[in-house]
Amino acid sequence: MPKSYGRNERVAAAIRREAADILQHELKDPRVKNATVTEVDVSPDLRSARIYISFLSDDDKAVKESMAGLRNSKGFIRSSLAKRLNLRYMPDLDLRYDDLPSTSMKLDALIRKGLHRD
Repeated sequence: MPKSYGRNERVAAAIRREAADILQHELKDPRVKNATVTEVDVSPDLRSARIYISFLSDDDKAVKESMAGLRNSKGFIRSSLAKRLNLRYMPDLDLRYDDLPSTSMKLDALIRKGLHRD
């Protein structure tokens, strides 16, 4: 029997989809470049949402600058989400850097390098 998705999962999926679109098409902050929403976790009471974001660049300075731009734009992102989503209460947003994609690429390169040596 397939797992039924609760309201939290549906809200998280909607926030992920719409936030990704907002970052790609509406956000005009020049500091934010190539941002990708990787995951969204919504609290059980739907009052807060943690949005994980990764970037194509793994340069620390560029990532810090982009995250600063995103944090400055948090109000714009939240209000844009509120206009797009039919929710009684728009969750408070917690924007976090997701370093898993860049870490996994580095590990993959090390593994390939190690296999190539053998």
